[in-house]
Amino acid sequence: MMCLAAFCSGKAFAGAKIDSEFELVLPKTFQQNLIEQKWKSLASQKFSANWQFPDQIVETSQSGNTIQVHLDGIKLALATQLKKPALQNGQSQTLLELTSSDLQAQMTIGKISVNQTVEQTVGGITGRFDLKAECNNVVLNMKAGAGTFAISLKPAVASSQVAAQVNDVALSWQPDAWVAQSFSCTGAEGFADLVNQQLQKISADSASFVDPRKELIVSYVKDYLGKFSIDLATARELVSSRSDVKTSMTIDSFDDSQADKMIAKGHVTVEFTRIDSTDVTSLALSTKDANYTLGSSALIRLPGTFAKEVMAKAYAANTWVHRLTSAQLPGFSSLMNSRFSQFFVWPELMNYSKSAKFLFDVYSNKDPKITGSGLQYQVNLNLLTKMQAPNNGNYVPFMNFTIPFASKVTMSVANSALKATFANTDMTLKYQWDSSYVNKFGPSQRFGASTIQGRILDAIDGQSTTVTLPAIPLTTGLSLKVNKAATLSNSDLLLQLAP
Repeated sequence: MMCLAAFCSGKAFAGAKIDSEFELVLPKTFQQNLIEQKWKSLASQKFSANWQFPDQIVETSQSGNTIQVHLDGIKLALATQLKKPALQNGQSQTLLELTSSDLQAQMTIGKISVNQTVEQTVGGITGRFDLKAECNNVVLNMKAGAGTFAISLKPAVASSQVAAQVNDVALSWQPDAWVAQSFSCTGAEGFADLVNQQLQKISADSASFVDPRKELIVSYVKDYLGKFSIDLATARELVSSRSDVKTSMTIDSFDDSQADKMIAKGHVTVEFTRIDSTDVTSLALSTKDANYTLGSSALIRLPGTFAKEVMAKAYAANTWVHRLTSAQLPGFSSLMNSRFSQFFVWPELMNYSKSAKFLFDVYSNKDPKITGSGLQYQVNLNLLTKMQAPNNGNYVPFMNFTIPFASKVTMSVANSALKATFANTDMTLKYQWDSSYVNKFGPSQRFGASTIQGRILDAIDGQSTTVTLPAIPLTTGLSLKVNKAATLSNSDLLLQLAP
């Protein structure tokens, strides 16, 4: 590719910047949608937990004595896949319900023990005896399909955090769901039988085990789900198709006082690192009322001149170059397939096969002139093109073109793609054969400039080009994409966003 000063000098420029205000509107319904999108990641990974509960004392009756049984080191490990139940057509859901699939669980009790004095009558004589016994590392495994685990969530917004509030957590199992591994006990004879009775009670009645620990279980779930919250205040880097254009968005303030929406205001900064300048262009939102209809989609409002300023700097003189192949130029492709047309218009092409691929490096040595706002512009560019011809597996300079270009450009956005449509296009094609090519190959220099110019105009005027717009990353695995664009009555630009 040809060498422009900004590409080949090795100098690192500070870069010109655009600093623009923006306003982000998140309807309450969209906030729930964000949570649902984010929580889809829960379904793609195992939900795992290893919860520890406080030690417990349970009482049981033996031979008229109340025996206190100590359960120490109680732990519950869960592993499952969380699924969202399918809704019937037309059914709405204000809470996000996630239920377990193939729940696996293991309960461990580090030590079960007794240590007390009891009275016992033997042969009419009542005596006091020390009762000491313990069983260590008692492990119970849940049978397959014998238990269920569910989380009920609802969207919540607090300041810059879009998260999920845990509405409820449910854990239950069928009677006889647990199977105890073998364990050993020391001390009083028969204590293992008493331990087995306690384990059977746990297995037979899940509510008796879960309910006293419900608050702690909910807190564990909240801690687990905390990493899935979305912090809107974090600066977002947008991935651009051009490495020299750096874009970031930062939210400065939030207003969540309105019942139907949250409004965030901030700045978007676009840096152009190939421009040898430290100038900063500041853009402000209109102070006039922005009248628009709030639906279920997120919206972002930008100054009406935002797109114009970005285009002007993105295509500043000697900061960009686009490489095209002959296959990307419809008019040129049809010419390569017609030896008859080549003879009259561009005879030198007859020395190349019809499938030959030429290269075109397009750039500009002058800043563009752009007028307009919102989605409609008049663009004037002085395009320069270096054409290269294939030669023994390499490419050699072939011809150079200067093309003063003017067109009305109307932009539209759909499904994260920006479409620019050209109308009333005008251009003048000026050409020059590369001197090194002329000296080496002695080509026929006959060239039908007006005919080629007409072919180019036919290929451009009324046609559209599409560019993928960068997504706005909210958090890992979740970004907002631009779906639609419109110009408001106050001249601001309104973009509709979707996950």
